[in-house]
Amino acid sequence: MVIQPVIIIGAGPAGIATAVEVLNRGYKSEDIIILEKSGEIAHMIAAKYPDEKPVLANYKERMAECIGDLCITDMTKPEFIEYMKQVITEKKIKVQFHQSVEKLVKLNSGQWRVDTAEDSWITNVVFVAIGNMSSARTLGVSVDDSIANHIHDDIQTIKSDQKDVLVVGGGDSAGEYAQILVSRGHKVWMSYRKDKFSRMIPQNLEKTTSLINEGKIKYLPNSVVSRIKENNSRCEVKFNSCEPIEVDAVVTALGSDRPKSYLKKIGISVEKEDGDDFLENEQGGIFLVGDLASGKSGGSINFAFNSGTKAVSKACSLYLDCDA
Repeated sequence: MVIQPVIIIGAGPAGIATAVEVLNRGYKSEDIIILEKSGEIAHMIAAKYPDEKPVLANYKERMAECIGDLCITDMTKPEFIEYMKQVITEKKIKVQFHQSVEKLVKLNSGQWRVDTAEDSWITNVVFVAIGNMSSARTLGVSVDDSIANHIHDDIQTIKSDQKDVLVVGGGDSAGEYAQILVSRGHKVWMSYRKDKFSRMIPQNLEKTTSLINEGKIKYLPNSVVSRIKENNSRCEVKFNSCEPIEVDAVVTALGSDRPKSYLKKIGISVEKEDGDDFLENEQGGIFLVGDLASGKSGGSINFAFNSGTKAVSKACSLYLDCDA
């Protein structure tokens, strides 16, 4: 079994920034492995972000002044992916793709055994940077099996011939999805459980409201989806308080949850201490970074970078033999 000084789970922004900081503290690239279950870095951004959506330095105006090597300004999605690839190449960071962690075992030595389906490693410290985007909230209503593939949690897979689209949600993602779909030529409805949008940043609120006023988005306030049935290969969407509509696709933009079930399954608790923007698991030697450290309010890309830098600093004081 291979002994590896540092293992990072997740090759997103926080995981990559963590690796960079470990290198800055005197470790070599062969001392660090990033385990990534997908086949690419920054997978959730690459797969879930619409191509038209910018990657913002400060999410929801939550400012994060960069404290480590990695830092971005607002970028296009391709620019951000290229930036991450450049960091991986220049720093010679090793990423093992298609490696999904199945178990973490605390050893009597105080070290951890990290198991995937293919391999096992022994390590001093584990940084968990898997993000929240893979745990999108669902509608929680009955959907006919025949149209289950018409329900999406992003708009990357919406086809041009799916002309009529319902977006469910009232936050920034819902507004951005609706705006982009309109720009692509779709007829768009928005369903929100309240009468007014209350969770959008001002820019998104202004753009979304303008499109509603222009009749380019059909707004359904105070509506809650209660059932989605198949009707001639389309989605017949029923609500609790308004007439049904028929659309070609439904997009849920209801936010995401911390992937507690997965973390619990592999042996990690995920409670966050108030006022802390990174967290060492109480078992010792495991650090949650990125989305897992940001709490309910969410974090920006630069926040994710910073959380990796701070977590490494803490790990160096306790578990790692780092340069000053």
